[in-house]
Amino acid sequence: MPTETVCFVGGRVRTMDLAGTVAEAFRVEDGRVAAVGTTEEILAGAGDARVVDLAGAAVIPGLIDCHSHLELLAYSWELAVDCRSSRVSSIEEIVSVLAERAAATNAGEWILGQGEHYQNLKLAEGRYPDRHDLDRVSTTHPVMYRASYHINVFNSLGLELLGVDDDTPNAPGGRIERDPTTGVATGRTYDMFEPLGGPQPSVPELAAAIKRVQDRYLAVGVTAIGDIPLHRTGLEAIAAVAADGDLVLRAALYPKLEAVVSAEDVRTGRTKDRIDALDPDHLAMVGFKVFLDGGLTAGAAALHEDYPGQPGYRGELAFTDGEVAALVAAADAAALQIAMHAIGDRALDQALDGALALPAERHGVARHRIEHAGNMFMTNQRIKRLAASGVVPVPQPAFILTTAAGYVAHLGTDRIGTVMPFRTLIDHGLPIPGNSDAIGITEDQHHPFPAMQAAVTRRTNDGDVLDAQEAVTVEEALRMYTEWSAFAIGWEDRVGSLEVGKFADFVVLAADPLETEPADLAALAVVQTWIGATLVFDSGRERG
Repeated sequence: MPTETVCFVGGRVRTMDLAGTVAEAFRVEDGRVAAVGTTEEILAGAGDARVVDLAGAAVIPGLIDCHSHLELLAYSWELAVDCRSSRVSSIEEIVSVLAERAAATNAGEWILGQGEHYQNLKLAEGRYPDRHDLDRVSTTHPVMYRASYHINVFNSLGLELLGVDDDTPNAPGGRIERDPTTGVATGRTYDMFEPLGGPQPSVPELAAAIKRVQDRYLAVGVTAIGDIPLHRTGLEAIAAVAADGDLVLRAALYPKLEAVVSAEDVRTGRTKDRIDALDPDHLAMVGFKVFLDGGLTAGAAALHEDYPGQPGYRGELAFTDGEVAALVAAADAAALQIAMHAIGDRALDQALDGALALPAERHGVARHRIEHAGNMFMTNQRIKRLAASGVVPVPQPAFILTTAAGYVAHLGTDRIGTVMPFRTLIDHGLPIPGNSDAIGITEDQHHPFPAMQAAVTRRTNDGDVLDAQEAVTVEEALRMYTEWSAFAIGWEDRVGSLEVGKFADFVVLAADPLETEPADLAALAVVQTWIGATLVFDSGRERG
């Protein structure tokens, strides 16, 4: 941690404290804010401190992505072949770009492709590829195409290596698609990657890729994340980065239960103690994640009514109601947050039941979360139950750009209700934390400013406006990625605003967001990013 005293003066500093204070300057001691005020006030107490002139620039607290996936971004941006619709428009083109990688790769090594949410709606064939398509990529390489974390398609060799045959059972909440006539696996799998033991990079390979992903976060002003490792390699890779002293971001971790941490780990605190000791200022295990259902993109979210065109099929729940209540109680007893993935309305109700089963005096104490609550299915009754439970809803503002239209196309507004009802949730006293759930389906899914713009304008990447009445103000959009995200990860005492005692994590911008037209927010340039008063990104040079 830096030990020098630094005075940052002559700026327009939006502290994002509760009063909305706009200051000119602040003093930093040992990496934390020691004073905030006018330039004159800060310089008067500067002594022999180093002085940094902000030259009138706009300054905001470091931005926080409270639901991120470093390991999945490392996979999609650094390790996989780009098969997104910005590059391909058909299955034929997917086969072609994957075959190019195969031709340059040693036989037997995995060929990995990254697509995007609801890409079947964009491809010329109107469907996802299957095993036969990917067999044309290679028969000597196992091949996998990913549309989302929930949808993975394998070629025949890949299925063979993963042990998929006519008798392979579906995992709870997952599904291996089979030809309805022959019963043979089509290669398409839904929420089965982890149960099948899908291909993983080595820890050193993944750690190196995570460092490059980290740089991309710093370049867009993100200084802290709520990161969710879904596999043991993901947890060990970020731990290795921290152990080497190379973790620059502050990361609050929510490893997946059983796949990454066990119930015994949670009870004893064994994993938490190991992780928290590596770099206490930058890394901590604050909770764990459980998947109550699958993804709607995979048709595996647990619904109260049948999926369109699939009589009798309503998705799958991974746990019983009693098991969910027990998981919430276990997290609460361990003073950890439980982050419950619940996309479908049936899973959402199960999550709320589990949270409300806690004694009333515990509601809101441990800051439990429901990931994706607030994206859809937000009836008045569920909103009231959310408020009563003290649970933090964690919807994804970035999904307005990329995914919300797919939700509507899949189920229709009669079933899902208002899409991303942020205005309604905020008006009911529920802070909406900014986050991306970024897995690499676009180049800028991790970028907070396009997501802020979407929350304000409600405009998708295709130019459509979704439920304009649910727009938030620019200040609220900024609070999503500062104060409210800090609250969501339980770190409001250390980050989220520029106040005395908190880390001096901040961003210097080319313009003041609150004086920028909403339609221009996405293009707002990050000039510098500072963490603990250390410059970690400068648009004029690479980070040293």
